Amino acid sequence: MSASREKFATVTKLVIDHLEGGYWNPVYHGVPAGYENSGETMFGIDRVAGGDLNTTAAGKKFWSLIDANKSPQVWKWNYIPPEPLRSELKDLAADIIYPRYEQYSNRYLNPKTKEIVNKDGRLIFHFSYATWNGPCWFKKFANDLNAKVDAGVTNADELAKAAIDSRTKEGLRKGDPPNSLIAQGGRKIEALSNQLKDLVSAGIKKARQNPITTALVTSGLIISIYVLITQIKKS
Repeated sequence: MSASREKFATVTKLVIDHLEGGYWNPVYHGVPAGYENSGETMFGIDRVAGGDLNTTAAGKKFWSLIDANKSPQVWKWNYIPPEPLRSELKDLAADIIYPRYEQYSNRYLNPKTKEIVNKDGRLIFHFSYATWNGPCWFKKFANDLNAKVDAGVTNADELAKAAIDSRTKEGLRKGDPPNSLIAQGGRKIEALSNQLKDLVSAGIKKARQNPITTALVTSGLIISIYVLITQIKKS
């Protein structure tokens, strides 16, 4: 069972809102220590290190929109453009990431684990963000959850807790100390987890029931996202 593009996009845009940064350009902003191998970046998608993510139809459109709108005077470090460009770029970012998410899910998640993951917004969030973290981390998180499911743990609440522990209590290999950046992301996900459980499915369900309610649902999601942002800033 795959995550629908609609559900994945809804969750992944929350990942962008809370865990990925805005714009960075080495030509505009200089190259600080640790960024030597990075290229122009928006929402965590790197124009150099991202490789073939950038050559997809969505990737090409994503960067062409940025090229058509960017300027060194306005696009400062971590800049996020206003609407409607902001939403266009977030939609395209989700389209860029989705095939890689599916590729990693099919490769590393057992079928039973994958089915459970793709029914729960918290677990999709965890593995959507893991796609940004890279294949080694995705595999580690998948192995940890597969082991839980193989041991008979199928309750989504317990698996969501295990996913947080996988980020915050251990490094890439068994027995390694936690990676500080991965653990920091895990703590932020934990702050969101109670909200994520029903937010996505409820919003999609209501919007489908009656198109007239779509605007009201969107407003509700915006309010929910504001609450989530407040929680993250306090974490």
